[in-house]
Amino acid sequence: MILKMPRAVFWDWDGTLADSYGFLNDAHNHTLETLGFDKFQEGEYRRYFGKPREKLYPAIYKDKCDDAMSVFQKYVLENSHKIQVLRGSREVLELFHQKNITMGIVSNKKSSFIMKELEYLGWNKYFKVVIGSGDAKADKPSGAPLLMAIEEGGVSYDPYDVWYVGDTENDLACAKNVGCHAVFLTDTPNSSDLIKKYNPLINFESYSQLKAILVAI
Repeated sequence: MILKMPRAVFWDWDGTLADSYGFLNDAHNHTLETLGFDKFQEGEYRRYFGKPREKLYPAIYKDKCDDAMSVFQKYVLENSHKIQVLRGSREVLELFHQKNITMGIVSNKKSSFIMKELEYLGWNKYFKVVIGSGDAKADKPSGAPLLMAIEEGGVSYDPYDVWYVGDTENDLACAKNVGCHAVFLTDTPNSSDLIKKYNPLINFESYSQLKAILVAI
């Protein structure tokens, strides 16, 4: 297939643009400790990272989900200044922005958290729409939040003109459920299996690599 620039690009947030694993791990450890649970052991949070909230909270906090959400949300909102981004991600966003390509975020994180982090980073100009957990009728891997973003972004929908960029199977499945192209940041241990299963349009290991691909189109 000959690559061409898309009409719109939608992005996952945590792990794709935001280098937020450590931040979220700290947020959950704070919440666990506050509620009397043991904190995560080294690397333990990895198996929860990117999961929908309705699955993540019962798995971690059992019957204290409501209290956990309150403690977690307070921590995240008060510490949004600690968020980091993946090296080179801004340069790729700027490339699309300069070409007037519509962009948005589709995440299983609450949109209010993302908006706070975008404000801190000064990245609001890049994204026309932000869809987070609970905004659509179902979260990823459902295609519902991506379809909502496409509609709210005012994109005349042809699936072959839309890219969805992510780093987990939830993201690849979301793109497949909508019928658009997946662009896959391959930083998971089972990346090769996921590539065989979902056949993304582009696989990239770093944003410098993705930028080189885009510049050549």
